[in-house]
Amino acid sequence: MTSSSIPVAIPEDILPDLSDKKRRSKKEMQSLLDATLMALDDEPGAMTIRHLCYVMESRGYIEKSERAFKTYDGHLVNWRRNGLIPWNAFIDNTRWGYGRSGYDGLEDALIQSRNAYRRNLWADLPVYVEIWTEKDAIAGVLLDAADPYGVKVLPLRGFASLSMLHSAAATFREMTRRGKEVFVYYFGDHDPSGRLIDPSALRSLEEDFGVSVNFERVALTEDQIRDYNLPTRPTKESSHSKKFKGRSVEIDALPMDALREMVDGTISQHIPRGWLERMKGIEAQERATLDSFVGYIQRVR
Repeated sequence: MTSSSIPVAIPEDILPDLSDKKRRSKKEMQSLLDATLMALDDEPGAMTIRHLCYVMESRGYIEKSERAFKTYDGHLVNWRRNGLIPWNAFIDNTRWGYGRSGYDGLEDALIQSRNAYRRNLWADLPVYVEIWTEKDAIAGVLLDAADPYGVKVLPLRGFASLSMLHSAAATFREMTRRGKEVFVYYFGDHDPSGRLIDPSALRSLEEDFGVSVNFERVALTEDQIRDYNLPTRPTKESSHSKKFKGRSVEIDALPMDALREMVDGTISQHIPRGWLERMKGIEAQERATLDSFVGYIQRVR
Protein backbone atom coordinates (compact mmCIF):
# COMPACT_ATOMS: atom_id res chain seq x y z
CA MET A 1 0.00 0.00 0.00
CA THR A 2 2.74 2.46 0.93
CA SER A 3 5.35 3.66 -1.52
CA SER A 4 8.02 1.70 0.28
CA SER A 5 8.34 -0.68 3.21
CA ILE A 6 11.65 0.95 4.20
CA PRO A 7 11.27 2.41 7.71
CA VAL A 8 10.64 6.16 7.76
CA ALA A 9 12.30 8.16 10.52
CA ILE A 10 10.11 10.35 12.69
CA PRO A 11 11.38 13.95 12.67
CA GLU A 12 12.35 15.29 16.09
CA ASP A 13 10.07 18.30 15.79
CA ILE A 14 6.85 16.24 15.61
CA LEU A 15 7.65 13.83 18.42
CA PRO A 16 5.73 15.81 21.08
CA ASP A 17 2.55 15.46 18.98
CA LEU A 18 2.79 11.67 19.07
CA SER A 19 2.50 11.04 22.78
CA ASP A 20 -0.26 9.03 24.44
CA LYS A 21 -1.30 8.42 28.04
CA LYS A 22 1.75 6.20 28.61
CA ARG A 23 4.10 8.67 26.90
CA ARG A 24 5.83 6.38 24.42
CA SER A 25 9.51 7.03 23.84
CA LYS A 26 10.87 8.07 20.47
CA LYS A 27 12.14 4.52 19.96
CA GLU A 28 8.72 3.09 20.76
CA MET A 29 7.00 5.55 18.43
CA GLN A 30 9.45 4.68 15.66
CA SER A 31 8.67 0.99 16.18
CA LEU A 32 4.93 1.75 16.04
CA LEU A 33 5.32 3.72 12.81
CA ASP A 34 7.46 0.98 11.21
CA ALA A 35 4.89 -1.64 12.20
CA THR A 36 2.11 0.53 10.75
CA LEU A 37 3.92 0.86 7.42
CA MET A 38 4.45 -2.89 7.34
CA ALA A 39 0.77 -3.54 8.06
CA LEU A 40 -0.23 -1.21 5.22
CA ASP A 41 2.17 -2.98 2.86
CA ASP A 42 0.81 -6.40 3.86
CA GLU A 43 -2.63 -5.66 2.38
CA PRO A 44 -2.87 -4.27 -1.15
CA GLY A 45 -5.42 -1.54 -1.69
CA ALA A 46 -6.74 1.04 0.75
CA MET A 47 -8.23 -0.09 4.06
CA THR A 48 -10.35 1.45 6.79
CA ILE A 49 -8.61 2.95 9.81
CA ARG A 50 -10.72 0.69 12.02
CA HIS A 51 -9.37 -2.37 10.23
CA LEU A 52 -5.80 -1.18 10.70
CA CYS A 53 -6.51 -0.76 14.43
CA TYR A 54 -7.57 -4.40 14.59
CA VAL A 55 -4.46 -5.49 12.70
CA MET A 56 -2.19 -3.55 15.05
CA GLU A 57 -4.03 -4.89 18.09
CA SER A 58 -3.70 -8.49 16.84
CA ARG A 59 0.05 -7.94 16.36
CA GLY A 60 0.45 -6.66 19.90
CA TYR A 61 1.24 -3.01 19.15
CA ILE A 62 -1.85 -1.43 20.71
CA GLU A 63 -4.33 -2.50 23.36
CA LYS A 64 -7.83 -3.67 22.52
CA SER A 65 -9.79 -0.73 23.87
CA GLU A 66 -11.62 2.24 22.42
CA ARG A 67 -9.19 4.62 24.13
CA ALA A 68 -6.19 2.86 22.60
CA PHE A 69 -7.81 2.89 19.16
CA LYS A 70 -8.58 6.61 19.51
CA THR A 71 -5.00 7.37 20.58
CA TYR A 72 -3.61 5.38 17.66
CA ASP A 73 -5.95 7.21 15.28
CA GLY A 74 -4.41 10.44 16.57
CA HIS A 75 -0.94 9.14 15.67
CA LEU A 76 -2.17 8.31 12.17
CA VAL A 77 -3.46 11.87 11.76
CA ASN A 78 -0.08 13.33 12.72
CA TRP A 79 1.89 10.88 10.57
CA ARG A 80 -0.22 11.74 7.51
CA ARG A 81 0.07 15.47 8.16
CA ASN A 82 3.85 15.11 8.27
CA GLY A 83 4.12 12.95 5.14
CA LEU A 84 5.13 9.74 6.94
CA ILE A 85 2.02 7.89 5.73
CA PRO A 86 0.27 8.69 2.41
CA TRP A 87 -3.16 10.29 2.62
CA ASN A 88 -4.62 7.71 0.23
CA ALA A 89 -3.70 4.78 2.49
CA PHE A 90 -7.25 4.74 3.87
CA ILE A 91 -10.74 4.54 2.47
CA ASP A 92 -12.81 7.67 3.13
CA ASN A 93 -16.36 7.61 1.80
CA THR A 94 -17.46 10.90 3.35
CA ARG A 95 -16.29 13.43 0.74
CA TRP A 96 -19.30 14.29 -1.40
CA GLY A 97 -21.50 17.25 -2.19
CA TYR A 98 -24.41 18.55 -4.18
CA GLY A 99 -24.42 20.28 -7.52
CA ARG A 100 -22.74 20.06 -10.92
CA SER A 101 -19.76 22.03 -12.17
CA GLY A 102 -20.80 22.00 -15.85
CA TYR A 103 -18.50 21.85 -18.89
CA ASP A 104 -15.98 24.22 -20.44
CA GLY A 105 -17.63 23.72 -23.81
CA LEU A 106 -18.94 21.10 -26.24
CA GLU A 107 -15.50 19.57 -26.71
CA ASP A 108 -15.06 19.21 -22.95
CA ALA A 109 -18.52 17.62 -22.64
CA LEU A 110 -17.71 15.08 -25.34
CA ILE A 111 -14.32 14.27 -23.83
CA GLN A 112 -15.82 13.70 -20.38
CA SER A 113 -18.62 11.60 -21.87
CA ARG A 114 -16.09 9.49 -23.75
CA ASN A 115 -13.95 8.98 -20.66
CA ALA A 116 -16.89 8.16 -18.40
CA TYR A 117 -18.81 5.98 -20.85
CA ARG A 118 -19.68 2.51 -19.60
CA ARG A 119 -22.00 0.01 -21.22
CA ASN A 120 -24.63 -1.45 -18.87
CA LEU A 121 -23.40 -5.00 -18.27
CA TRP A 122 -26.81 -6.04 -16.91
CA ALA A 123 -29.09 -4.62 -19.62
CA ASP A 124 -29.68 -8.00 -21.28
CA LEU A 125 -29.23 -10.23 -18.23
CA PRO A 126 -32.25 -11.58 -16.30
CA VAL A 127 -30.94 -10.36 -12.92
CA TYR A 128 -30.40 -7.11 -11.02
CA VAL A 129 -27.81 -6.94 -8.23
CA GLU A 130 -27.09 -4.45 -5.43
CA ILE A 131 -24.63 -4.48 -2.53
CA TRP A 132 -25.84 -3.06 0.79
CA THR A 133 -23.70 -2.31 3.82
CA GLU A 134 -24.43 -1.18 7.34
CA LYS A 135 -21.37 1.07 7.49
CA ASP A 136 -20.29 3.97 5.34
CA ALA A 137 -16.67 3.25 6.30
CA ILE A 138 -16.39 0.05 4.25
CA ALA A 139 -18.52 1.18 1.29
CA GLY A 140 -15.37 2.23 -0.59
CA VAL A 141 -13.77 -1.17 -0.03
CA LEU A 142 -16.86 -2.94 -1.37
CA LEU A 143 -17.05 -0.54 -4.31
CA ASP A 144 -13.50 -1.51 -5.34
CA ALA A 145 -14.89 -4.91 -6.30
CA ALA A 146 -18.42 -3.91 -7.33
CA ASP A 147 -17.66 -0.97 -9.60
CA PRO A 148 -15.94 -2.93 -12.41
CA TYR A 149 -19.24 -4.81 -12.80
CA GLY A 150 -21.38 -1.66 -12.68
CA VAL A 151 -23.07 -2.73 -9.43
CA LYS A 152 -24.25 -0.12 -6.91
CA VAL A 153 -23.09 -0.10 -3.29
CA LEU A 154 -25.57 1.44 -0.83
CA PRO A 155 -24.44 2.31 2.72
CA LEU A 156 -27.43 2.19 5.09
CA ARG A 157 -25.60 3.99 7.93
CA GLY A 158 -27.36 1.87 10.52
CA PHE A 159 -31.03 0.96 10.25
CA ALA A 160 -32.35 1.87 6.81
CA SER A 161 -34.77 4.79 6.69
CA LEU A 162 -38.23 4.31 5.23
CA SER A 163 -37.42 6.90 2.56
CA MET A 164 -34.38 4.89 1.46
CA LEU A 165 -36.38 1.65 1.44
CA HIS A 166 -39.22 3.31 -0.49
CA SER A 167 -36.74 4.36 -3.17
CA ALA A 168 -35.17 0.89 -3.23
CA ALA A 169 -38.59 -0.73 -3.50
CA ALA A 170 -39.44 1.45 -6.52
CA THR A 171 -36.21 0.37 -8.22
CA PHE A 172 -36.80 -3.31 -7.44
CA ARG A 173 -40.39 -3.10 -8.63
CA GLU A 174 -39.23 -1.63 -11.94
CA MET A 175 -36.58 -4.31 -12.37
CA THR A 176 -39.16 -7.00 -11.69
CA ARG A 177 -41.45 -5.41 -14.29
CA ARG A 178 -38.59 -5.77 -16.79
CA GLY A 179 -38.44 -9.48 -16.03
CA LYS A 180 -35.35 -9.37 -13.82
CA GLU A 181 -34.81 -11.28 -10.59
CA VAL A 182 -33.49 -8.98 -7.83
CA PHE A 183 -30.58 -9.95 -5.56
CA VAL A 184 -29.37 -7.86 -2.60
CA TYR A 185 -26.17 -8.83 -0.77
CA TYR A 186 -25.63 -7.38 2.69
CA PHE A 187 -22.44 -6.67 4.72
CA GLY A 188 -22.73 -5.66 8.39
CA ASP A 189 -21.42 -6.04 11.93
CA HIS A 190 -22.04 -9.01 14.19
CA ASP A 191 -23.52 -7.20 17.18
CA PRO A 192 -27.01 -6.65 18.63
CA SER A 193 -27.95 -3.88 16.18
CA GLY A 194 -26.00 -5.23 13.24
CA ARG A 195 -27.78 -8.59 13.35
CA LEU A 196 -31.18 -6.84 13.23
CA ILE A 197 -30.57 -4.32 10.44
CA ASP A 198 -30.88 -6.68 7.47
CA PRO A 199 -33.98 -8.61 8.64
CA SER A 200 -35.59 -5.28 9.54
CA ALA A 201 -34.92 -3.90 6.05
CA LEU A 202 -36.21 -7.06 4.38
CA ARG A 203 -39.35 -7.08 6.51
CA SER A 204 -40.06 -3.44 5.67
CA LEU A 205 -39.60 -4.05 1.94
CA GLU A 206 -42.18 -6.84 2.11
CA GLU A 207 -44.69 -5.43 4.59
CA ASP A 208 -44.53 -1.70 3.87
CA PHE A 209 -43.90 -1.77 0.13
CA GLY A 210 -45.01 -5.21 -1.03
CA VAL A 211 -41.64 -6.07 -2.58
CA SER A 212 -39.92 -9.45 -2.27
CA VAL A 213 -36.26 -9.86 -3.24
CA ASN A 214 -33.48 -12.39 -2.81
CA PHE A 215 -31.72 -10.99 0.26
CA GLU A 216 -28.55 -12.58 1.63
CA ARG A 217 -26.19 -11.61 4.46
CA VAL A 218 -22.71 -12.20 3.07
CA ALA A 219 -20.81 -10.92 6.11
CA LEU A 220 -20.35 -11.02 9.01
CA THR A 221 -21.34 -14.55 9.94
CA GLU A 222 -20.41 -16.71 12.91
CA ASP A 223 -18.53 -19.07 10.58
CA GLN A 224 -16.39 -16.19 9.28
CA ILE A 225 -15.65 -15.01 12.82
CA ARG A 226 -14.39 -18.50 13.62
CA ASP A 227 -12.58 -19.17 10.34
CA TYR A 228 -10.74 -15.84 10.32
CA ASN A 229 -10.26 -15.85 14.10
CA LEU A 230 -11.53 -12.29 14.22
CA PRO A 231 -11.00 -10.05 17.26
CA THR A 232 -14.04 -9.32 19.39
CA ARG A 233 -15.14 -6.29 21.38
CA PRO A 234 -17.43 -5.98 24.40
CA THR A 235 -21.11 -5.90 23.54
CA LYS A 236 -22.78 -2.58 24.38
CA GLU A 237 -25.84 -2.76 26.58
CA SER A 238 -28.96 -1.70 24.70
CA SER A 239 -32.54 -2.68 24.05
CA HIS A 240 -31.24 -4.91 21.25
CA SER A 241 -28.63 -6.75 23.33
CA LYS A 242 -30.99 -8.84 25.48
CA LYS A 243 -31.33 -11.66 22.95
CA PHE A 244 -27.80 -11.36 21.56
CA LYS A 245 -25.33 -14.05 22.64
CA GLY A 246 -21.55 -13.81 22.64
CA ARG A 247 -19.21 -10.90 21.98
CA SER A 248 -19.50 -8.39 19.19
CA VAL A 249 -17.34 -8.30 16.06
CA GLU A 250 -17.08 -5.42 13.59
CA ILE A 251 -16.98 -6.11 9.87
CA ASP A 252 -13.90 -3.88 9.70
CA ALA A 253 -12.02 -6.72 11.45
CA LEU A 254 -12.19 -8.81 8.26
CA PRO A 255 -9.21 -8.54 5.88
CA MET A 256 -10.03 -5.98 3.23
CA ASP A 257 -9.05 -8.41 0.47
CA ALA A 258 -11.50 -10.96 1.89
CA LEU A 259 -14.29 -8.38 1.67
CA ARG A 260 -13.42 -7.59 -1.95
CA GLU A 261 -13.32 -11.30 -2.83
CA MET A 262 -16.74 -11.82 -1.25
CA VAL A 263 -18.22 -9.01 -3.32
CA ASP A 264 -16.59 -10.31 -6.49
CA GLY A 265 -17.93 -13.80 -5.83
CA THR A 266 -21.50 -12.73 -5.14
CA ILE A 267 -21.63 -10.66 -8.34
CA SER A 268 -19.68 -12.86 -10.77
CA GLN A 269 -21.92 -15.87 -10.08
CA HIS A 270 -24.70 -14.08 -11.98
CA ILE A 271 -22.63 -13.40 -15.10
CA PRO A 272 -22.40 -16.01 -17.89
CA ARG A 273 -18.93 -17.08 -18.97
CA GLY A 274 -17.49 -14.75 -21.59
CA TRP A 275 -20.25 -12.17 -21.10
CA LEU A 276 -18.04 -9.57 -19.42
CA GLU A 277 -15.39 -9.79 -22.14
CA ARG A 278 -18.04 -9.47 -24.84
CA MET A 279 -19.57 -6.37 -23.21
CA LYS A 280 -16.14 -4.79 -22.75
CA GLY A 281 -15.45 -5.30 -26.45
CA ILE A 282 -18.70 -3.58 -27.43
CA GLU A 283 -17.96 -0.80 -24.94
CA ALA A 284 -14.55 -0.21 -26.53
CA GLN A 285 -16.12 0.08 -29.99
CA GLU A 286 -18.74 2.54 -28.75
CA ARG A 287 -16.12 4.58 -26.92
CA ALA A 288 -14.14 4.74 -30.18
CA THR A 289 -17.24 6.22 -31.84
CA LEU A 290 -17.37 8.89 -29.15
CA ASP A 291 -13.66 9.46 -29.71
CA SER A 292 -14.33 10.13 -33.40
CA PHE A 293 -16.88 12.80 -32.40
CA VAL A 294 -14.24 14.44 -30.21
CA GLY A 295 -11.79 14.38 -33.10
CA TYR A 296 -14.33 15.97 -35.42
CA ILE A 297 -15.05 18.81 -32.98
CA GLN A 298 -11.32 19.42 -32.54
CA ARG A 299 -10.80 19.63 -36.30
CA VAL A 300 -13.63 22.04 -37.06
CA ARG A 301 -13.48 24.40 -34.06
